[in-house]
Amino acid sequence: MPCAKCEKKLCQLATPDTKRDGNRCTVGVNKLVEKRIQKDKIEPNKNQCKNCKAFLHVKGKYCNVCAYKQGRCHLCGKKMVDVSKHLMSVV
Repeated sequence: MPCAKCEKKLCQLATPDTKRDGNRCTVGVNKLVEKRIQKDKIEPNKNQCKNCKAFLHVKGKYCNVCAYKQGRCHLCGKKMVDVSKHLMSVV
């Protein structure tokens, strides 16, 4: 459950605007090599949950299960709900 600030970020389009990328017809460039350079390398410890060390598919602090149990936003980690008197179990 994301907070209001992070919910706005999730509403953005996943695909970028193709008109902004510029001219696509470049001469003398190997497109496969160019794509490899532009890609971000996957870092093994970058996107992991702080509690259970599970790998996350989106940039965030906690996995959805841990965020629900602790009452936190899974993207920024901000405390949203007081869960001290709740029975927060995932079945």
